[in-house]
Amino acid sequence: MMRLNPPDAYWKKDVILFFSKRFALFIKMLYPVALIVPVAASDIPAQYGAAVIGIVAVMAGTFGAGESLTVDLNDGILVRVALTPLSPRRIVFEILAVNAFLDFVQLLPALLIVYVLHPAPLVWVLASTFGVLATLVTANCIGVFIANFTSSPADVLLYATVILAPLIYLSGFFRNTNPTGLLAALRGFVPFAYMNDALEAVFGLDVQSAPYEVFVYPSIIAAVLVFGICLTAARLLSPRL
Repeated sequence: MMRLNPPDAYWKKDVILFFSKRFALFIKMLYPVALIVPVAASDIPAQYGAAVIGIVAVMAGTFGAGESLTVDLNDGILVRVALTPLSPRRIVFEILAVNAFLDFVQLLPALLIVYVLHPAPLVWVLASTFGVLATLVTANCIGVFIANFTSSPADVLLYATVILAPLIYLSGFFRNTNPTGLLAALRGFVPFAYMNDALEAVFGLDVQSAPYEVFVYPSIIAAVLVFGICLTAARLLSPRL
């Protein structure tokens, strides 16, 4: 077991839980590899290989944030955190930043293996890596948003499915044709879509987005979402009946 000092801030708790137990850390790092690499190494159509990576990223960010927060709500940890001198918005921002970073660390080995299996231009490698990170930030925002309305981990799964299903459809993870009209316009507001385009480019497909769009638009959307979620901090940290 790694020796880490007890946390003196809420965000450090998640870091310590992530790194403190070697076997648990091994499993956390292994499962994205076990899900993603066999698909990337197979003859599955390229769009579905990209979709698997996207689904893993979306689910990891949303469920991880939502379930951990609801557990801490039930344990009374967040209520005690709210009594500290720190601003609730800062606490929530730290939760989002740290959880997204830890999720990214968890997915990075699998991504690197994908890049080895499917050599692609550096610009698309960087774009897809950034797209995954932006997706994780967005997914964590969704998880925190859900935690504002429930303290039940089981409800997190239900609410997340309701929210994510249309977003995944709009993003085009499992579509063979590009959307048109209103669907195409709505797709432009979903960061998952840009990640999906970048991953499909890594797998060798022609895509709608240019590399710079994968950096610019998800950054703007994720920043707006983070700001909006931070505005809900007082509610998230308030006592639940």
